[in-house]
Amino acid sequence: MLNSPSNLSTMVSNASSSFNRKRSVRRSSNKKYTLKDYTDYLAEHQIDAPLKVIATICVCYLVGIPYFDKFLFIAHQDATTGLYGKGGWDLMFLFFYINVFTMLRAATMEYVLIPIAVAGGVAKKKRTRFAEQMWTVIYYSVSFLVGVHLAYNSTYWFNTSEFWRGYPHIYQTKLFKYYYVVQFSYWLQQIFVLQIEAPRSDYRELVLHHITTLLLISLSYSMNYTRIGNAIFVCMDLPDVLLALAKSFNYLNYRFLCDSLFFIMLCTWVYTRVFLYGCIIWSTYTEPDLYVNFKLDPLNGSWFPYFAKYIILFLELVLYGLMLFWTAMMFKVLFKVLFGNAASDERSDDEDVPEENDRQTTAGTTSAVQSHNGAPTKRK
Repeated sequence: MLNSPSNLSTMVSNASSSFNRKRSVRRSSNKKYTLKDYTDYLAEHQIDAPLKVIATICVCYLVGIPYFDKFLFIAHQDATTGLYGKGGWDLMFLFFYINVFTMLRAATMEYVLIPIAVAGGVAKKKRTRFAEQMWTVIYYSVSFLVGVHLAYNSTYWFNTSEFWRGYPHIYQTKLFKYYYVVQFSYWLQQIFVLQIEAPRSDYRELVLHHITTLLLISLSYSMNYTRIGNAIFVCMDLPDVLLALAKSFNYLNYRFLCDSLFFIMLCTWVYTRVFLYGCIIWSTYTEPDLYVNFKLDPLNGSWFPYFAKYIILFLELVLYGLMLFWTAMMFKVLFKVLFGNAASDERSDDEDVPEENDRQTTAGTTSAVQSHNGAPTKRK
């Protein structure tokens, strides 16, 4: 039976529509995804996406596929001394533990810390902030204790000349290498965390802090300046623990504990991040000239031509400038409190908008804890 002109027109129209739909599907399938698209995806799958990677690697290791042990354990052990050097396998270790920290942070917050916030009566809009702060407390408490143990049992405990004597320091103990590379992977993972957390008023300073810190970690590790790296880690970690704990108590409405910890943190901050870290910078400026044989000899682990001293010094001074900036912010709030004025919110948490029945007083040092980005490295 022959088709009428109207039927032919309908068939052509339907075919054209079908073709356009298929072409649209092809265009969408060929869409070029941006970094933000991947970040948004990971933000929505912080547990399951890295867990798939971790599980795949672990299964491959358990069935004996070669080289998959390099993801889980440190490599480059010297057969003679038992100490550990550095090399390309470290990149596999970093990749694996970036995934571990992403999954572990999200799972701990979701299934442990947020339920604690609920039980503690933390306002709904502040529960994620509470969980972020408590994750900071957990990680940096462990990091600080391990770092202090390593520094205390070293030759450079309160002896800055040992940062430089005997350079290059190519080999490390098993614990020291785990400590340093795990720290490195944690800080790499913090790039992702910085993108998914609500922005702060000092976001640019945070980005600068992250970039500077990662440069210091990567250069100190690859170029054998790990002794001074350990010392800097220790100086930075303790104030982060105390401030995050103070902010957590603030979210729980434990005012006295919050205020007390803020003052303790401020004293600790000045001693470790201003005074002791200042001593490290002074050592970088003066002591390499006394103890280091300046030369560039990568085959023998020496990455210390004379200009390298000024590269290290520049990065340390950038970090020190940020420390002084945040110190000034804290003392500005403290002076307001001491002179009897309510401390204003110098820097706000964008998501911490009071709910209808969540009208907390923000006077005194409590507001200081809310307002200051005392953990300038990442997280609030």
